[in-house]
Amino acid sequence: MCDYSPFNPKQATLDQALAFESDLGIDHVCIIGASVFGTDNACLVDALRRLKGKGRGIAYIDPASITEAELDELHSVGVRGIRVNLWTRSLVYKPENWAMVLSSYAERLRRLDWVIQIYTSMDQIPSIASIIPTLGVKVVFDHLGCPDRASPPVSQPGCRALYGLLAENKNVYIKLSGFYRLSKVPELDQHMRKLVEIAPTQVVWASDWPHTGGATRNPGGDRTVEQDFMTPDIPKFIRDCIGWCRGDEALMRKIWVENPRKLWDYHDSD
Repeated sequence: MCDYSPFNPKQATLDQALAFESDLGIDHVCIIGASVFGTDNACLVDALRRLKGKGRGIAYIDPASITEAELDELHSVGVRGIRVNLWTRSLVYKPENWAMVLSSYAERLRRLDWVIQIYTSMDQIPSIASIIPTLGVKVVFDHLGCPDRASPPVSQPGCRALYGLLAENKNVYIKLSGFYRLSKVPELDQHMRKLVEIAPTQVVWASDWPHTGGATRNPGGDRTVEQDFMTPDIPKFIRDCIGWCRGDEALMRKIWVENPRKLWDYHDSD
């Protein structure tokens, strides 16, 4: 755990991850680097090397200091993008901050055709909407766009901005993930159905294993105390997703197979 991490999850191993995914019938994975490690990607790199082509990764980097050689090394083991995470530390950017941050990443990632994965609250999306089409890279929004719990997503300005981005830009993707984190959001089902309707080729499913709780679940409010993982009913989440697809097998294949293989740069030989 880095010194400034807001929470301290217990250890999760690659073998545990593969066992969990195997139980779901999944044999290829995309591992998102843990925010608690900061820009130290050693754990991610080790896991990707052990996966021998059946894994892809999303890293944390400092675009101002990482070298081209270091980026190439990450690419060689399977890293295909970086994550911008404001949610974990409850950060908020102004539009000019977003333009600077996203452009700085895009300039470093463009030659590798990497993805920028954004984890922030839905009310931040209007500040990003005009910037994304100028970046020249793929952008993925985490956890359904992270709608606010106070109102149905479809009534939130950030949600309308998200729908517009998905409809107008094929480089914008959304992850069906973290549903258990958003269980108190009203009319979330309507939002899910709208996403697969608007952008059937830009939706990817994710288990979000190992289901960290974040700073709000720190035992006794102490960020240094080891935190247990949450235990959501992922098989039920899968069944719900099938329902949102209305049983359309072609759409389900896109969400679970075709879209992620394209987004995470898997090839026929992988």
